[in-house]
Amino acid sequence: MKRTGFSGKTYERPARVFPAPIPAGQQRGTYASSQVVAPIAKMDVCRHEGYRRLVALLPCKLCGVDGYSQAAHPNTGKGTGTKTDDRLCFPLCCDRPGVRGCHPQFDQHALMTKAARRAIEPAWGADTRRQISAMGLWPANLPLWEAPLNATPVGQLETS
Repeated sequence: MKRTGFSGKTYERPARVFPAPIPAGQQRGTYASSQVVAPIAKMDVCRHEGYRRLVALLPCKLCGVDGYSQAAHPNTGKGTGTKTDDRLCFPLCCDRPGVRGCHPQFDQHALMTKAARRAIEPAWGADTRRQISAMGLWPANLPLWEAPLNATPVGQLETS
């Protein structure tokens, strides 16, 4: 049964043209995906809930408020869906009624530039480790922090 008075058109599919095969021993070009790239060694990260809880007991590094701190991981040296080593954490306060906390603002780059963050995060982590050790609360089953051999010195940080 026809629905319209117009005749239907038929189309022919054009024939597929395949590229000529490459002669043996000859290469047309090099592509980025065909080059072998050496993998970058990842740092082994340490997870320790007890240490994170100790960090959360300290006052906020930015505003100094006590009792609302969380263990904040630095945002340098991490990948998608992964956090850095827990021993690099420092205390920042969380949101509370009527007050926006330092931790979410710090993570959203609302408090300082990326270059300033990259410069201050290692210092805050080192100060936090020093405070916990000085109080005699360092967990017995957590190895002390040793900086990785490929760590970038603070003065040579990239500013992007």
